[in-house]
Amino acid sequence: MELIAETRSINEIFSQNRKYVVPRFQREYSWTLEQVTELWDDITDQMSLDSEGSMTHDEYFIGCVVFVGEDSRPEHLIVDGQQRLITLTLLVKAIVDRLKELGDVSAARATYHNMIEGVDNDGGKYFKLINESPRPYFQNEIQAFDLSGINRPETEEEKRLKATLDFFKGRLDSYRIGTYREADAAKIVRNQVLNFLKVIQVTAKSEDEAYTIFETLNARGLSLTSVDLIKNWIFKNYDQTHPIDNAKEIWGVLRKRVSSFSTPEIFFRHYWNSKYAFASDGRIYKSFKKLHKRGFIAPAKDFLLEIDAASKMYEKIGSPKDGDWPIQKERLVKYCFESLNFYRVTQPRPFLLALLEFRTNGVIGQTDFIRMVENIERFHFIFSNLCKERASGLESKYSRAAKSLYASGSNKSAAKSILNDLTIYLANKRPDEESIRNSLSLVSFSSSAGLDRKVIQTVFVKSERYLQKTSELNVASMSIEHIREKSSRATWVDVIGNLIPLDESINNAIPSNLSFSEKKQFYGNSQFKLVDDFLSLNPQSSWEKEDMERWMARLVELTDKSNAIR
Repeated sequence: MELIAETRSINEIFSQNRKYVVPRFQREYSWTLEQVTELWDDITDQMSLDSEGSMTHDEYFIGCVVFVGEDSRPEHLIVDGQQRLITLTLLVKAIVDRLKELGDVSAARATYHNMIEGVDNDGGKYFKLINESPRPYFQNEIQAFDLSGINRPETEEEKRLKATLDFFKGRLDSYRIGTYREADAAKIVRNQVLNFLKVIQVTAKSEDEAYTIFETLNARGLSLTSVDLIKNWIFKNYDQTHPIDNAKEIWGVLRKRVSSFSTPEIFFRHYWNSKYAFASDGRIYKSFKKLHKRGFIAPAKDFLLEIDAASKMYEKIGSPKDGDWPIQKERLVKYCFESLNFYRVTQPRPFLLALLEFRTNGVIGQTDFIRMVENIERFHFIFSNLCKERASGLESKYSRAAKSLYASGSNKSAAKSILNDLTIYLANKRPDEESIRNSLSLVSFSSSAGLDRKVIQTVFVKSERYLQKTSELNVASMSIEHIREKSSRATWVDVIGNLIPLDESINNAIPSNLSFSEKKQFYGNSQFKLVDDFLSLNPQSSWEKEDMERWMARLVELTDKSNAIR
């Protein structure tokens, strides 16, 4: 491999009549304001006034950039350094806009045409940095000399681009140095950026070497994720770009799909752990290379379509919609997925991905599928949300169960046995009634306990469904009633044993400061079975602490039963 390495200034790179193309395999712009702030501070720290009030500039090295191309060709691919070059383009554009704002349009245009927009030998205009991913926002609202104002930032990448540009504009607006005029201060920053920021420019001649260089520079996890590297492999081997770049289109859609509720890295880890091998984020690429060498990975096109299909199933788990579960009996699945997401529980997702696939292809029947999903939700409500137990080893367990499903093929009996084994594991690991009692006693309905309020409501909903013997109960209007009123200032007023659920209209109709006997007349109007249960348990005319403890014990019992693994 022939490489040329030279020290270059930013001006020497961009002032050439050349297009620098961000390849299709590169990741989106991802710099945060913390990184941008650090760059700005590093730049401005290199500028100072000497004893006579003149400006001095120190050189500052910002790393390597790697291109693929030849001097005779007008385009170079950016193999490494894409994030820095985009950020510097945004900084230069902010300088251009500042000079325009201060009335020095000539300097603004000269800087713009030297660094951002070039002209070819036929007079045709072109942008020196070609970045197709955020098209047309990047071109219309970032690179154009006069912004169109047509495109608003919609994707996370576009929002980051705008945030970086706005940051630089804000810093330039307030930047002052000595007695220099504002326009001169902007030019001083420009001089530092263009002439005193240095890089090591590495150039390879063969375009085909781009992917190899990309992988070699990043395979040790220094900057890129396993997802970036696997994406690189897919794009390298699924290189159809006409009539459209299918790999880029499919990847872009699935990334956007997953990013609406998670991250591509988390999704891919769950997908990988579900179907291939249990591995942490940093070891997935090594696992991929190993399995690819052994012939377990499909050709790039098929592998990408497989990932795309998995991302659609993952969306049903992470962002369930009514349309995903049109059958009445399966609407419980949507409730379970929503609940797991609220509990912030993601460990079961590798198994849930496999479970969904085997339900879709008919290996696992509807009844077994619903029961398994419900058991997982019930387990995690008690284990993760209420008792807050440590989840160590759970994702590994779910991953092994998922791979066992794939290993079982289309054997329905084997698949059912795997579900049964996991069910037994969850039942044995679930906290017992004493742990439930101890955890419920710590739950409070106080104004500062928002998450606890959700736990309380979930306990009531699950208990009501258990007593109703149906999962179709509509509890949209359920509100929470304090039996002993908060104004009493009893130390136990906000514990769950002092609460019952009521329809909102009934709750709102109860006047303040009623006796317990008077309140029970309103409670009798409720259609909730749980309220009937409460009234049967409490025939007395007063409500004291021992009555609260008796109701608490009943709620512990119902919580245990309504979340039983079956």
